[in-house]
Amino acid sequence: MTTVEQSASRTPPSPADVIRDMLDVAHQQSSAKPVVRPDERGRFAAVLLPEVFPVVVDANALRDDLLRVAAGRPRTLMLNAANSGVLRLFCAPHVLHEVEEHMEEWSEQRRLDPSVVRAAWHNSVAPLLRCVEVPAGLTTVAEQERLDYLAQPPATSRYCDPDDVPTATLALLLNAALLSKDKAPGRAVYGETHDHVAHAQWRGELSAVGDLGPLGRLVDALNSLLGLAAEGVFHGITAAARRVPWPWLVIGVLATAGAIRFAVTPEVRARVQAMLGAGISTTAATVVEILTQRDAARRQFETLQPGQSGRDKIIGNYGSSAALTRACLYLLARCPQRDLSARELTDALRRTDGVAGSETKVRSVLRENAAFVEPSRGRFQLGRPASTFLAP
Repeated sequence: MTTVEQSASRTPPSPADVIRDMLDVAHQQSSAKPVVRPDERGRFAAVLLPEVFPVVVDANALRDDLLRVAAGRPRTLMLNAANSGVLRLFCAPHVLHEVEEHMEEWSEQRRLDPSVVRAAWHNSVAPLLRCVEVPAGLTTVAEQERLDYLAQPPATSRYCDPDDVPTATLALLLNAALLSKDKAPGRAVYGETHDHVAHAQWRGELSAVGDLGPLGRLVDALNSLLGLAAEGVFHGITAAARRVPWPWLVIGVLATAGAIRFAVTPEVRARVQAMLGAGISTTAATVVEILTQRDAARRQFETLQPGQSGRDKIIGNYGSSAALTRACLYLLARCPQRDLSARELTDALRRTDGVAGSETKVRSVLRENAAFVEPSRGRFQLGRPASTFLAP
């Protein structure tokens, strides 16, 4: 073999090839990844993303995923995305009880052992849910009119079902995508012009295990990055994420890859590279993939969110504290950290939403509203683990 041939045989694969191979492996492995449970304090895990996508689910949206897991089949995109932290699944308390109520009926329909279905529920699905006590008195006039119509007896219209009011209210307050097979809550959340066909298509994508689209590729790319950390190829990624804010983490790895060579000084590149550790080229390519798929997924989710109500409309109805409460709901539903202090939340509100409120006022709102939970002194999250609502 000539020197040239030897050199060619040792030529490393391109970053694109590395990413493609990693995504293939991540996609195969994501369904087998253990379910990430809340810790002993009820705190959910933090994620290595600048923000997550909140989704509100009802019982019928969980049914097929639960029965699929109970039958020993791979998890769907929705459960894998929630387990990876890309999606954050919220529900109202009654949803948990409704699943428990119908579990034997569902088991019989699929000819599954009810004990197996119950085990799948407690071990694989319920741990991924954040159960929120739905606040009252925070909706606008237009939102409340739609919710009042939803609360009418089902005989009134196919768009009426009082049982769906808490779920629809939660989706509105979080400005989160609603995942439901029922048209009634969809109309209450999105209005009369809601595109049920497009919504059903999205629901089908979340139930997929094949071509997962941008959201699935984002999940796989994130799992690949975490896999690099676990394998030691990029041994400091988690620690670096704690030391370096996400924008600088991204800038550091992209600068190393040459993607923004002229956007930062050599001194900044060298400093951030030193903090990030080894395996930077592969990691940089992975982060590029994450950013690409995250932007595509974000565009999709923006079409699935209810229209965000203006603060003036909320203030006009209920007062400034209602606007502040909704702003806290919105931000905590999306923040990648497991919890925030009142000071951190106050700073984030001023920085992202321009909401004026003192740290004392924010802390008061957080402690007065049952939707917010204080798993450790002075640290707040949105919602509780489902296990706190379920019998063992």
